[in-house]
This record gives sequence, C-alpha cells and structure tokens, in this order.
Amino acid sequence: MQRTVKVFVIPPGRSPGGPPEPARQMVVEAKSVDALRDAARAKLEGEGYRVRSLSCGPKGLVVYVEAAQ
Repeated sequence: MQRTVKVFVIPPGRSPGGPPEPARQMVVEAKSVDALRDAARAKLEGEGYRVRSLSCGPKGLVVYVEAAQ
C-alpha cells in the first residue's frame, strides 16, 4: 500500500505554541499500516530529522519533525 505523508517541520528556536513550517508531502510504501509508520520514520530520520509525532489519518500520515541535533 502507498500513503501520502504530510511532513511539518518545527524550526529550531520556535516559540512554544508557534506554528510549524508549511507541510511538504512525500509518499511511502509498505505492506501494512505499522510498516508504513516505520518506513516514514526511517525515511525522515535518514534525512536528518527527529520525529516528534506520527499519526495515521483517513487520508494518510501526518508527521511533525525537527532537525536532529
């Protein structure tokens, strides 16, 4: 199965409650929903992000990330 992932980046130095950067989209593919979560996490961590939140919704996955330190 393929799902679209909306990725919101939380910029460093963002004030508490401040908005993340606008979402970008990417596509992940896996055999199950759990594997989709793992694939999305692995892809984003490979790009140098730290995953803060990952949720499955009816239209795909939503992920909030920040730059890894």
